[in-house]
Amino acid sequence: MREKIREYWDERARSYSGSVGATTDDVYLRELEIFTIVTTLRELDLPKPARVLDVGCGDGYSTLKVADTFRDMQFLGIDFSEGMIKIARQRLEARPDLMNHVAFIVGDVTDVGQVCGDSVYDVALTDRCLINLNSSEVQSEAIARIAEHTRPGGFYIAIENFVEGHEKMNETRGLVGLPPIPVRWHNLYFKEDEFVRAAGCFFEDIVFKNFSSSYYFATRVIYSAMCQMRGEVPDYHHEIHQLAVRLPWFGEFSPIRMAVMRRRKSSPMSRAVAVSR
Repeated sequence: MREKIREYWDERARSYSGSVGATTDDVYLRELEIFTIVTTLRELDLPKPARVLDVGCGDGYSTLKVADTFRDMQFLGIDFSEGMIKIARQRLEARPDLMNHVAFIVGDVTDVGQVCGDSVYDVALTDRCLINLNSSEVQSEAIARIAEHTRPGGFYIAIENFVEGHEKMNETRGLVGLPPIPVRWHNLYFKEDEFVRAAGCFFEDIVFKNFSSSYYFATRVIYSAMCQMRGEVPDYHHEIHQLAVRLPWFGEFSPIRMAVMRRRKSSPMSRAVAVSR
């Protein structure tokens, strides 16, 4: 199964050939994710220069956009798809101004130490990465590996998909006569309590941000219902996606959430707190 998922992402790397849609067809969602990562990094108490580990960086598009904003940070992006890393390196070659503080290496979230050695980072980041692991046990083990490479007092920013938001989205779609959107074959969504339990072994002060909820309500409910009424196929490049990025957050209508947490300085017996906003 793991190899099949790798092949899927390698094939997307070949098919999209460096276009912005290699890791998701919803290109405006990707821009919203980047904006939220940048905003969150600005909120954190980080040393200068901070070191950022982007685990599951895909084609490097998001990594480079974030790195372009934070020229005083060092970024290492790793991904298990050789095709995606090839594209990421091509993107980096086109940005010589970033080459001194960004690097991309083939690496696996389940074995971060293979490429990072004993290095620890001020920030670890995953963006729809852990949902590509095919069991909750492997997901928990991946979080443990990420924790090993996050310095005590450092931060982990996880943008991942959650069951609760997915179910709420589909429930709302049903109210306007839309069919449910299934979870894709290569994805395993988290339940919030399971994520908190796995992350809470190593991280504390866990805060959830429903940053894409309004975006999903506008695009997966309102716009999709309009398309159904008109007999049209939804278009990820439609203007409503571009406008929806600007909406303030409300509700819990998206499976995609951000969790921000701090690496424990003390023993694992310290209390983890999960807060939604």
